[in-house]
Amino acid sequence: MSKTNRLLAVMERVRLKRSFTVQELADEFQVSYRTMLRYLEELSTLGVPLYAIPGRKGGFRMLEKSHSTYPAEIVHLPRRTYIGYCFQAPYTAKAETELLAPRLWMQLLLEAPHLPGIKLPLVKTALALFERDSFLYYVTVEATSATVIANNMTALSLPAGCYVKKSHMLGLELAEVTKTYEEIFAWARQHNREVQSKQFCMEIYGENFNPKGQAANFDIYVPVMESQNVDSASFVEALQQ
Repeated sequence: MSKTNRLLAVMERVRLKRSFTVQELADEFQVSYRTMLRYLEELSTLGVPLYAIPGRKGGFRMLEKSHSTYPAEIVHLPRRTYIGYCFQAPYTAKAETELLAPRLWMQLLLEAPHLPGIKLPLVKTALALFERDSFLYYVTVEATSATVIANNMTALSLPAGCYVKKSHMLGLELAEVTKTYEEIFAWARQHNREVQSKQFCMEIYGENFNPKGQAANFDIYVPVMESQNVDSASFVEALQQ
């Protein structure tokens, strides 16, 4: 079994067990303690929401809920180009999405450093377009231009625009991220900002991104108009399905 396939197998097992010790998984996969610890550290870096439990009976477990109290704000971003992979899924496919996204991140982060025109250091950026029954999701890194890309990858450019930005301080599971989106849409309504439903929302995992902690700490950007009309209810309705 290749290292990538073994990491994917460990990731799926972790999501099923929820709470475990390194030695338990090492025995199950017939590898050393150090090798399994390295696998878990790599998965955590890729965004699998794990954190360590200290003490003699400690181990690892999936990230639990926290609280998001950070305020939203209006920001303006320049035109940007992104390279990566995409998929479309219904809102009902939450479990499948939580498995597929880390797989694509893993593949992208292995390939991106070898592509010309990629901005370094790599900054993981997810792009999401929400529709009524499904969403389109890109896992990307920023590029200086639409450069040469590998098979099955895609490149897209986002225009300069106005966004509502809010730090996500909950876990990395889809239900937790959805809560922060709902808070942003509520903020937009309260401040008379119309959400641009045909443009991509962004999740930027910057230098403060902490996949190992209870607060993941990354920024979500929702595109809005400068006008005073509001139309974000459909987004909240779709995310709650």
